[in-house]
Amino acid sequence: MKALWVVLGVVGLMLVVLLLIGGSYIGAKNTMVQKNEAVTQAYAQVDVVQQRRLDLIPNLVASVKGYVAEESTVLTNIANARAAITSAPDRASSIQANAKMDVALGPFFRLQEQYPNLKGNEQFIRLTDELAGTENRIAVERQRYNRTLEDYNVYIRKFPNSIWANFAGFHYRDEYFKGNPENSTAPKVDFSK
Repeated sequence: MKALWVVLGVVGLMLVVLLLIGGSYIGAKNTMVQKNEAVTQAYAQVDVVQQRRLDLIPNLVASVKGYVAEESTVLTNIANARAAITSAPDRASSIQANAKMDVALGPFFRLQEQYPNLKGNEQFIRLTDELAGTENRIAVERQRYNRTLEDYNVYIRKFPNSIWANFAGFHYRDEYFKGNPENSTAPKVDFSK
């Protein structure tokens, strides 16, 4: 009779351990699903504000063309960057294409200095203000996306979540928006001119 109680005790203990492990797995998986969806939603918001920028660019380019026909290289680079964004097949390609757009827009804003009449064009002023506001929104949304992605990555890499993440098919995602490597060199300032 004593052996029966020992066997029942061992079986009961095993059931409790299995329930705890199962509960841990279910809880971790549900949280991973939630965090994965949060990453997807955060990227969708980044995509919305980036699409706003893409929608503004043809109007800006059209308003500038009349003033700066000889600056077609700048406008061509912007158009090419826009085309790369719209044809990006996945999130990583879209992130890289948007980084190229960030670079292409720099010379565009410098055109204002070369063409004072352009600064006075009402449509150009309105569009550049909208674009500047959109760039700020993009920066904010990219920051939110990066934080959400970081939260997901940290969660799935912590123990014991890392075990459950591998078991459930959740993996580390390196799809962060990163700064432009060209910005690591400081510009040279020359006051002698």
